Amino acid sequence: MTDSPDRPAAHKFVLRPGAPSLPGVRLDARWRVPVYMGRRLPKALAPYAASVFSWEWMIQDVLNGRMPPPVVARERPPLREYQHEPVKLIQNAHASQAPGFLLAYPTGSGKTAMCICATHDLPDVRRVLVVTKLDVVPAWRRAISYFGSGGKRWVVINPEQLWRLFFHPLRPLNSLPVDKAAEFAAQGGILHFPFDVVIVDESHMLASPASLRSRTVQRLLLPEHGTNRRPWFLRASASPFSNPGETAYLDDLLAHAAGVDAPGALSRAGYQEWLSSLGFTLNTDHTRRWFHDLNGDDVNKLNHLLFSRGVGTTATAEELGLPSMTRELRPVELSPDDQVQYESAWSEFRAQYGLEAVDDVLDSTSEALRRVQKASLLKAPKVAQIVAGLVEEGYQVVVPAWYLDSVSAIARLTAAALKARGLPDRVVEITGADRHLRERKRQLFQAGHALVAVTNSLEGVNFHAGERGGAGNGRDATQSPRACVIADVLTGGRRILQAEGRTHRDGQRSQTVYVFAENTLEEEWLARVLRAAAGTQALVQSPRDAQDLMDLAAQLTGAVDGRPGQ
Repeated sequence: MTDSPDRPAAHKFVLRPGAPSLPGVRLDARWRVPVYMGRRLPKALAPYAASVFSWEWMIQDVLNGRMPPPVVARERPPLREYQHEPVKLIQNAHASQAPGFLLAYPTGSGKTAMCICATHDLPDVRRVLVVTKLDVVPAWRRAISYFGSGGKRWVVINPEQLWRLFFHPLRPLNSLPVDKAAEFAAQGGILHFPFDVVIVDESHMLASPASLRSRTVQRLLLPEHGTNRRPWFLRASASPFSNPGETAYLDDLLAHAAGVDAPGALSRAGYQEWLSSLGFTLNTDHTRRWFHDLNGDDVNKLNHLLFSRGVGTTATAEELGLPSMTRELRPVELSPDDQVQYESAWSEFRAQYGLEAVDDVLDSTSEALRRVQKASLLKAPKVAQIVAGLVEEGYQVVVPAWYLDSVSAIARLTAAALKARGLPDRVVEITGADRHLRERKRQLFQAGHALVAVTNSLEGVNFHAGERGGAGNGRDATQSPRACVIADVLTGGRRILQAEGRTHRDGQRSQTVYVFAENTLEEEWLARVLRAAAGTQALVQSPRDAQDLMDLAAQLTGAVDGRPGQ
């Protein structure tokens, strides 16, 4: 008996991991994914359906004989005026056989749209892989649907899931624990399907070449089996590096621009020697740190190699007509009792605050971190009052923090401060501990149902005003002005720029307030972090922003002679 025209044919539905073992669900022997065979997906399995542009979605089409995907003709949504030039530069780099490209445009400039549209007209490109942070995966999939796939097969995946794209000649990866499978994939994995273009969003996450994600991404870039054909590597980041030593993941671009061979895997010292051979001076201060104000020649050298030789592009917010960042330092004076608490032993401090005991064996860096956390917790009541005051002025406020203890304390105290002022005490906590609720909580904030979001998610989550579809169910985010109150001193210049960018993006202005405890190690640490952030901005040719950050750092104790290690 054949299927009637009005009845759909049997279909293999690939399900996401964690799908229940209901009748009709089996584990595919080759791909090791749960599959349901039927005409329609049962209602109980609908939440586990493969997401569009996911790895499961691609395997579903493989099992159903739908490779490559059908080309769907559609009119492309318009780009902003300034986005056309970088799209053209990306395409020119591909045509010139450069190994890749760095798109170092500022937060909120629409790098996702530029990357997608740049691939549409690339010749001989069938498959495109996007590697991005877990929280940004849905946004990339929505953007591809909006701007169009260009008739190409797209897979969007987070770095921790990359191992699933590989098989190993000696190890059955799908039957190993995830950490073991990921390590074997990075060491000797072979791709199930080659990709023609690999896009790494937030590419600064590859700054440590020894990390598992960096080694796995490098594995993606090996030549296709039996050929010399390599994927083309497109990186995008608003904060790609804070010093030249963090450019190892761009060594192919630097080598191409300099007309030399790429150095391959090197130790940190070996990579610095290679940079020296290219003409970098890499001067450091008395603490052995590279700062841009000591290295004008290095700034110019990096600009020449990356942004003047066809392998990268950058621009300032001012050049693009985007609002400039507004930053403010807000010191908090500890009371005499709090100052005593700050100087107390770590275990005693934790016990007084009712926190779990931790190992008291310290090195110099962990000692510095714990002193910074003391200041963070002690100033939490003042942070709550600052946040409540901004809400009273009409802002929706995002509070990036680092420590989970700080997130919890600030959220609780802020709710109380809002209630005391007669304001709705709607505060959401968004952390890595509640991944299944993170998007729902974010949408509550974007819809205006929560006025404050306290979070330790510093990348890949958007809180800006007017975000398209940001409130869920097709609704845009509120237009209420945003403020970003950075409650913890965050290590690393790139990290604080990413934290600022959660609200100051997509052309929406947001003010940033840095709250710090006076006369503590936190103040000295903040000075150094601001200087590191200035280095990031100087290296992506944003001298005005670099100077603004240096001016802030100069206002703090320990701007030059601070002690903490980074």
